[in-house]
Amino acid sequence: MTRPAKRRLSSGRVLRWAVIAFLLAWVLAPLYFLAILAVTSKADSLVTPPKWLPAPNFGNFHHILASALSGQPPSSPSDMIIPGIRNSALVAIFVAALNMIIGSLAGYSFARYRFPGSRTMPSVLLATQLVPVFALIIPFYILLRHLHLTDTRTGIVIAQLSYTIPFSVWLLRSFFAAIPREVERAGVIDGCNRWQVFLRVILPLAKPGIVSVGLFSFMVSWNDFLFPIVLNSQVNSMMIQPAISGLYNVRQQSFGIMAAGTLMAALPTMLLALLAQRFLVRGLTSGIGKV
Repeated sequence: MTRPAKRRLSSGRVLRWAVIAFLLAWVLAPLYFLAILAVTSKADSLVTPPKWLPAPNFGNFHHILASALSGQPPSSPSDMIIPGIRNSALVAIFVAALNMIIGSLAGYSFARYRFPGSRTMPSVLLATQLVPVFALIIPFYILLRHLHLTDTRTGIVIAQLSYTIPFSVWLLRSFFAAIPREVERAGVIDGCNRWQVFLRVILPLAKPGIVSVGLFSFMVSWNDFLFPIVLNSQVNSMMIQPAISGLYNVRQQSFGIMAAGTLMAALPTMLLALLAQRFLVRGLTSGIGKV
């Protein structure tokens, strides 16, 4: 290899590592500042210039956990962090499960059966994602109020399904379309009916796509702020995002507790993304060419 070629290769590697380092700093720097603020006492957090490596102080986490384990009714916004995580987990699990069930059934039907609208309806469903969520909040509030579902976790689940189901159906329809029909015919030859073929043959093959749909809908539900804060005003059903935002008000600004609660709220989604990364990447990339 000539010297100019080696020089170009070396400069290419330097540029690549520079881009990687910049992206890592872009992603990790906010998390670093958040973690520093979470383990810094209130007095140290007001010091100027700020301490980049302060002495760890876990008083913010202790305050959140102590108020949750005390058994007393919530008396301050920080008392709602743990109940908010619990409520958000329940709602997100229901949203993810319903997305996987409804998305699998509807996606398979659109991929394998021909009926009026079977080709255009998936595109129409996907086009509904262009509607801003802000435009849906008032109609949903009026509808759920007439159904007596405001201030309930059920109402929030219904509202969140409205903008997660369309994408789930569209993604799984493409995934099911990429599975060869010969696999189903082999199952029929072995004596399975249509329902058994779907349960025993198709669903195991589509597991990466189904898991991806579940992760996507779980994260969307977990990070949702607008629907929980508008459709719910009860303390016992408050979600984690409104609970964290309630820590900042005109009377007090609990930045340390807010940072600690944000870290605790981000932990479930970070663990899910790390544990299911293989399924997520494969599910979002498989079947893209088949529509």
